[in-house]
Amino acid sequence: MAIKKTSRRKFICSASLIAMGSAAFGLDIPLSSIRKKSKEEIHKQLDELVDKYLPVYKTCSQTSFNALNDTFNLKADKVVKALAQFPGIALRGETCGAVSGCLCGIALIFEGDKPDNNLSQKPSYEFCSKFESEFGSTRCRDVIKHMTNNEYSISKPEDYSLVAQEGGLNHCDAVIKRALDIAAEIIMGKS
Repeated sequence: MAIKKTSRRKFICSASLIAMGSAAFGLDIPLSSIRKKSKEEIHKQLDELVDKYLPVYKTCSQTSFNALNDTFNLKADKVVKALAQFPGIALRGETCGAVSGCLCGIALIFEGDKPDNNLSQKPSYEFCSKFESEFGSTRCRDVIKHMTNNEYSISKPEDYSLVAQEGGLNHCDAVIKRALDIAAEIIMGKS
């Protein structure tokens, strides 16, 4: 079976449509439940969930989204499964999975009932801008370079084995936690 290549942009757009489609089919995001917690409690909960989920999923995309899913009561458990191939976009060193997972969470919270609302564009752009200013890029290979000062050739899944052996993935939990902090601030700022 031949694998059909797709562009990074098409892949991200497709993933966003999945998230928006999930929202369009009746996911009710009760933001009032998060208002009962302080910002500190929410950030602490997100950090604890990263520590809980990263060893289970072993992916930044699933870990980051599931932490948002639990913390903000998104009721979108199936999206966690859909994010299995989002670390580096199928482990190709492309978009960081923490970015993908957070963007899905942001879209679920900000999008309206109609898919043409595009209400998550501004908060998603804000998230990416803040993430990029902190880590230099939203690309996995660039974030790893920023965190380790080592440049790895990451273009296929097996390249991650070398990165892991050399400790390059030891910083992922810190990246996920920071991405979640950025996303949570944006989500909590929603009125």
